[in-house]
Amino acid sequence: MTARNIRIVLVRPKENKNIGSVCRAMKTMGFGTLYIVGNENIDRSETAITAVHAVDVLDGAVRCETLEEAVRDSVLVAGISRRRGKWRKYFALTPEQLAERVAAIQKGTCALVFGNEASGLDARDLSQCHIAVRIPSSPQFPSLNLSHAVQIITYQMYRRLSKTGEAETFLPISSKHLDSLVSLMIASLTNIGFFTQGDPREMSVFLRDIFARAALEQREADRLAGIFEKISGLIARSGIERSGIEP
Repeated sequence: MTARNIRIVLVRPKENKNIGSVCRAMKTMGFGTLYIVGNENIDRSETAITAVHAVDVLDGAVRCETLEEAVRDSVLVAGISRRRGKWRKYFALTPEQLAERVAAIQKGTCALVFGNEASGLDARDLSQCHIAVRIPSSPQFPSLNLSHAVQIITYQMYRRLSKTGEAETFLPISSKHLDSLVSLMIASLTNIGFFTQGDPREMSVFLRDIFARAALEQREADRLAGIFEKISGLIARSGIERSGIEP
């Protein structure tokens, strides 16, 4: 499954600026296929204000008279709605679960359906969806702006479908590297006369405990080492060799 196989469907959207914000939300996450159901009065100039550089998404949008027409060829239709009850879906996936479900589909088009700003998706709309998706929100004010809902859903899709959307791998430095870093810091502090009264051994334990809890990564450890080398060089007028600092 790729972003090209996913279409965003807006059902009877009312506000031009919201539609423009939806276009921008889609494009920032790599999605460009937009279907608009039941609104023939979109003002392009007003929409462009919030679409910014994503007006091309609006220009390429497919207009449909009915939701049935917009999702007819889809292998999975997901209705994003916070409402439950009689004639509605009694079970709803989270955005993360939806992303996993879509990613598992090998072939075909997935339609992600959003209702309008005032009333969302009604019971008839949801009856044409295979699954419902609910974005968790505060019970004190659970209603999300249309473009915000699209942003949350497309963000989860982007992270799941795109390798560039994954978080960077975090690898803490080894215990050996940590000991070397602390030794270098103690040597630098010694060179500037820091331990006129204190005990370097006690300071070593103190620093090691802090950095162990912080789980420093390689770049962070290297930067700290560089700082203390420079302090030692500037004040004591002598450099500290880093030959002992090994990953």
